[in-house]
Amino acid sequence: MKKVLLFSLLSIGLLSGCTSLKSQNNLLKNTAKTYYSYQIKNVSNNNEIDPQIANIFEAELNKQLAKYGYKSGNDITVNYRIKAYDPGNRALRIMVGFGAGKGTLAVETTLIDSEGNNLGSVDNEVALKMGFFGGSLDSTIRKAAIDTAKRIYKSRIISK
Repeated sequence: MKKVLLFSLLSIGLLSGCTSLKSQNNLLKNTAKTYYSYQIKNVSNNNEIDPQIANIFEAELNKQLAKYGYKSGNDITVNYRIKAYDPGNRALRIMVGFGAGKGTLAVETTLIDSEGNNLGSVDNEVALKMGFFGGSLDSTIRKAAIDTAKRIYKSRIISK
């Protein structure tokens, strides 16, 4: 029974793909002002990046912030900029793995209040390195958005 369980867990890991996430933030804690709502804005300036990438990130970020109980409004603007995106090569990830054909995404998210004050930022770099089916870059984009929302939540900048 233990072997079956171990094999199942290992299979799920290999089939879904292996990602790594590097994240840094300098979000303010214990701000003097209380903020109750947010709006999300794409400030990416790279025309070469597929708009679908930004749409996936924004939808997931909005979903995660709403899951934490935050309301849509304009107390804080969550500006995100997709700095780099490389889909990599799925065939190489399937056949070789171990970083060959890796896909990468770099996103910078900055929080600005309604008076223009910078409340800090979150920088995420996500890499999809391997997977039996090559992994899904959509899940990599979502992973960056989930981490960003979690860091905003932990900072307690926005109140419920």
